[in-house]
This record gives sequence, structure tokens and C-alpha cells, in this order.
Amino acid sequence: MFRTIKLKSILTIALIIISIITIGVGVVTSVKKIDSPRPMYTIVIDAGHGGRDDGCSGANGTKESNINLAIAKKLEDYLNTLGINVVMTREDGNGLYKADADNYKLSDMSARLEIIEKTAPDMVISIHANSYSDSSQRGAQAFFQEGDDRSLAFAESVQTQLVQQLTEARQFANDGDYYILKESSSPAILIECGYLSNPDDESLLTQEDYQSRVAYAIMCGVVKYFELCGND
Repeated sequence: MFRTIKLKSILTIALIIISIITIGVGVVTSVKKIDSPRPMYTIVIDAGHGGRDDGCSGANGTKESNINLAIAKKLEDYLNTLGINVVMTREDGNGLYKADADNYKLSDMSARLEIIEKTAPDMVISIHANSYSDSSQRGAQAFFQEGDDRSLAFAESVQTQLVQQLTEARQFANDGDYYILKESSSPAILIECGYLSNPDDESLLTQEDYQSRVAYAIMCGVVKYFELCGND
């Protein structure tokens, strides 16, 4: 796909990406979306939970579903800026389950998987927040499906950027037992953007600036993985 883009567009993309990586988050919002004959890649962004399913909650009442959507929408903006086609599984506070579903959780997950399968994207990024009985645990972490080399490589690329740009991030990506990772026919990763059970993480995750930093770090992982800046 990438070879079909005109040379002028390629040079423009390269300059924008170099500027983003060099200068930082602020430059992304000031760059116009790249116009190209067709997108280089398609990525599904899955904002976890929604509707009657809040996910986990912090001690101060922070709902995971709201955090997931906020970060997912920021990531969508960043990827669109790079000329990447983005498909969102949800774009508002509602869940995807059928109103009359006997098992709303299964209905919701099935609807997300249907979107992924119809899209057949180059990659799936599912956005979540974590919770654990030990409130000292904290930090963003990418998860991959065990045995899927592409998901592993992508998760490691994203985790490297999380570590470099968020002092709170956990050190390594990890394999995880998640529905989207197991059932998606496209390579997929799931990112736990922090622990709502940790008071410091909960506070950070409610801050728009920090949400942007998380989304930006993920975007940089995408840049590195797809070699958008010509890396070997």
C-alpha cells in the first residue's frame, strides 16, 4: 500500500513524523491531516467497555469506560494526522450490546469482534485501564496474544515508547488472556493505560494532558512498528 502513495505525500509524511518525534506532543495538534490517494494502513481502535459496563473504577469514582474513550479518541486524532485510516468500535459512552441481550457482555464483545472482522485492519489496539488488589501496582502496559509474533512485535514497540515517555510505565509487554486478542483474525494488542486501583495513576488518568501523553506514546509505537520514518 505504502508504495502507491505519491512521492510528495511520502516526503510530507516523513517530515511530519520526524517533527513529531523530535518536538513532541504539541506539534501533532498543529499539523493538518495528510491528503493521500488512499491510507497507508487501517487500524481499529477499541475503547473498552461502555454503557452499563463501566469496567473498573477508582477510589474517587473514576470510570474506566470514560478513560478508555478519552484516550482512544486522542489516539484516533494522532493516527489520522499521519494519514492512517482509523475505525473506532465505539465513539461515545454507549456500549455495543443489544438491548435485549441475555448476556450483555458477550453481546458487546461479539459486536466489537464483528467490526474488527469486517474491517480486516492491519492492527487492532484495544484501550483499557487496569485494577488490582494491591494498590501499589501501577503503570501502563501492552499485552499481546501468546504465539502471535506480529502482536508480540507490535506490543514491544508500543511498550518501548510507553517506557521512554511515561515514567510510570511498566517495563515490559506481556502476554494476556483477552477475548479480543484471542478471537481477532487481525494482529491485536491490548493496552492497560494505568491502574485505577492506584491513587496516583487514577489522578493522572483523569488529566487530559496525561491522556494525550499516553495516546502520543502509543502513536509513536505505531510509527516505529510500521517503519513510517524509514527505520531499518
